[in-house]
Amino acid sequence: MSALSDFGLRRSTPGEATSPGKGRTLQPVPSPVRPLRQLPFLLVLAVVLGAGMVGLLVLNTQLQTQSFQLSDRRQDATALSYTEAALEARLAKVSSPRSLAAKATELGMRPNPVQPFLVLPEGKVVGEVEANDGDAFGSALVKSREQLAAERQAAEERAAAEKKAAEERAAAEKKAAEEKKAAEEKAAAERKAAEEKAAAEKKAAEEKKAAEEKKAAEEQQQGQG
Repeated sequence: MSALSDFGLRRSTPGEATSPGKGRTLQPVPSPVRPLRQLPFLLVLAVVLGAGMVGLLVLNTQLQTQSFQLSDRRQDATALSYTEAALEARLAKVSSPRSLAAKATELGMRPNPVQPFLVLPEGKVVGEVEANDGDAFGSALVKSREQLAAERQAAEERAAAEKKAAEERAAAEKKAAEEKKAAEEKAAAERKAAEEKAAAEKKAAEEKKAAEEKKAAEEQQQGQG
């Protein structure tokens, strides 16, 4: 509809006659009815936009989940690498010659200076097979820390036992010496007492004899008088 129709102007047709001196008249025109052709397009556009937003949300969620999973996998890989390094270090330690020698010593194995050889495929033994007690290569024995600690503890216990025995022996000798000294002092005291008693008895006998002689002399003088 044109602007003239909107303002209610009606054009005359070519066959319609117009009166001179009369202007155009205004007539009411009914409201136009808008077509519904744009409604499906808007609905489709809204659905597409909604689906796009949902897809973006799902995609973002999936990316975040995968990012978290990737971070967890990296942490697991780092922990496993540390574990692998620790196991390799432990394997290198137990595979060292010193560790093998210490383990062999712990199992009772000793280095043998006489080493026979077995010739294959004949199965012939070259050399003499002799028993070995390990004294030939005492310095070659490698002992573990547990063995060294056990030997050190045994040596300390043995030294403590020897010290205690020496102290007991010294105490016993001291006690015996004191008892011997006490016995000697007792014997000396008894001997001195016996000597003093003998001297006192001798003195009493001499005094008695002197008194008897004196009495006899007085009686003799009285008899002569």
